[in-house]
Amino acid sequence: MVDLERFGLYDHDVVFDETPDEANRLANEADILHLHNYLDYDSHQFAPIDFGELLKAGKRIVRHYHSTPDWIAEQMGISEEKLLACTLPSLVIAQYPERFFARSHVVPNMVPHSDPLYSPIPDQETEFDLFFSPTKSVGAFERRWDTKAAPEVTRLIHRVAERTGCTFKIMSGRPLDEVLRAKQRARIVIDDLVTGSYHLTGLEGLAQGKPVLSFLDERCQYLLRYFSGSEHCPFVNVRLEDAETVLLYLLENPDACETIGQAGYRWLLSFWNEEKLIRYFERAYEELTENPHSIRRQPALYVEEKDRCFHNLILPDLIFRARTRPACN
Repeated sequence: MVDLERFGLYDHDVVFDETPDEANRLANEADILHLHNYLDYDSHQFAPIDFGELLKAGKRIVRHYHSTPDWIAEQMGISEEKLLACTLPSLVIAQYPERFFARSHVVPNMVPHSDPLYSPIPDQETEFDLFFSPTKSVGAFERRWDTKAAPEVTRLIHRVAERTGCTFKIMSGRPLDEVLRAKQRARIVIDDLVTGSYHLTGLEGLAQGKPVLSFLDERCQYLLRYFSGSEHCPFVNVRLEDAETVLLYLLENPDACETIGQAGYRWLLSFWNEEKLIRYFERAYEELTENPHSIRRQPALYVEEKDRCFHNLILPDLIFRARTRPACN
């Protein structure tokens, strides 16, 4: 894993601006270059590494999307049309972004559940009841996807604390290992209650044996079933509008809270474990090596056919739009 600079929140194997020669050597020796989100074959942030020249020299290159096209294009300073015209074989995470990259091969996001930080702590010792870790401070309905409704959920947590006396931890902009340690000491994890998708923080909470509140729309639930092979949704699937009642119940029923967390943990170990999910990447790499043009959207996950487009793309947005009317404050 080569990152451009030391970001301070996540781990790196190699930091380019500290050891550029090492990064250049790795790029030239690798069989496959796996570019993430904002990098294309004509990107020059890692110069003198030239992805375009390496592609011409026979290197296999795949691009991996983690965000919506409008957000990626905005960060790159290009049009959304130009972004979607990228000709590199591409992957996209099996969460909310996949519906916007209709040609990309879908792969699941996973967590290293065998790592102690991603595991339940002994006897589920808790320091606080509720945990929430938004990346941005964007409000629930300011942007369609780039939000975890930090202002609204923060107010929700404070209301619940006033009614119950529960304790809570809200973290943002802290190193991942610090966030994971705090989450391990929480009783309940709150993920995304607004957009219709879960995030890595939700998977981390499941791996740590916590009940995780997150709202999954019809498309995200389908993807979860497709990659897990399980009909059961391990998340407490609830919207922002209904979350207060659910939190009050869980806080008043600690045995139920623990049972839900343990069931989610067992689900993750059985259906969303590293050994199973890594095979999706292995197969993609094998196909990329044999024939880059074979990396395409799985037929079962097509999103744009007339009989699926409404349920996959239009209906979730209509529901989201309708939700902007009630006061969720």
